[in-house]
Amino acid sequence: MIWAFVILFLAVFTMGLIGTPSWGPFILMFLFLAYLFRYYYYHVLFGKNADTIKHYLRKSKIPYYRFIYELLYGNEAEAEKTMNRIKQKTAKNHANVMLLTKQEKYKEAKTLLSKMKDNNFKFYYGAVISLHEGNQHAYNAYKEQIEDNVYLSWLNAEEYVLEGNTNEAIEIMDKQIKHLRGLKLLSAVHYRASMIQDV
Repeated sequence: MIWAFVILFLAVFTMGLIGTPSWGPFILMFLFLAYLFRYYYYHVLFGKNADTIKHYLRKSKIPYYRFIYELLYGNEAEAEKTMNRIKQKTAKNHANVMLLTKQEKYKEAKTLLSKMKDNNFKFYYGAVISLHEGNQHAYNAYKEQIEDNVYLSWLNAEEYVLEGNTNEAIEIMDKQIKHLRGLKLLSAVHYRASMIQDV
């Protein structure tokens, strides 16, 4: 990554030496930012191919993305190691909640959730945990606060799975996968695959 900034600096410096118009560096900066966006964020936000997104996460040097890959396709021990390398506090807390929920350490996950700001992530994982604990009142309370339709449909699918109606859950995921992008697409594909294994 440092090499990209070095190249940008040298390019701007060279443009200054040869007397390019003053708008030249701005265009160069725009192209540089577009490159960074494409390289770091495009796949996880807008990627349409689950295999490409999976490959990107596996090769990523960003710990949070590597964590997502390890959580979905690697193993929990590697995911935990990778999680410990995440520096940004919110991302680390999110990763920790996801890992604890997967490990069914619901009490610890709920403790972390209680310290988080209200948002769709908190409400979704609170609902998932409540559903698995059989706490219908808490489940409904969390679910009512979720504004993300994707999360809501995942909860509906999880309800079907717990009731033993896996085929209905798979139908929900099939309808949804066509319209999803980025990490949500990858999560939905992985979730659907895990349902099929359990059938």
